[in-house]
Amino acid sequence: MDMVIHSSEDISEEFLMTLLCQVGEARAACMEAMVVARQGDHLKAQSLLKESDKALVAVHKTQTSLIGFDEGAGKVKMTLILTHIQDHIMTTMLCRDLAEEMVAIQHKLTQLEVQRNESYAEANI
Repeated sequence: MDMVIHSSEDISEEFLMTLLCQVGEARAACMEAMVVARQGDHLKAQSLLKESDKALVAVHKTQTSLIGFDEGAGKVKMTLILTHIQDHIMTTMLCRDLAEEMVAIQHKLTQLEVQRNESYAEANI
């Protein structure tokens, strides 16, 4: 959901819940990427990170629209749900960065294990 805010009425409960669900999908994809990387499926982990990126780009565009509409003038009423959503956006962006590093580390560990096993097999021939 990329949504441009034109008026306060655009910031409906449905809009906020959709935004919250979208950021939740991004976070879930990041977490799943780390799990499948640990299981050795690097390609699927990379695919999940890309999936997360798509959702986060849409979330960030919507967030930017909210900030632009507000213009620092307090046009957007800060509610507990908006604060909650902002918290989820920030932590999901951090989770995305950390997931990328964890997937890379797991991939490197998997490669080293394969090399070690190949070396062990060659030594025992």
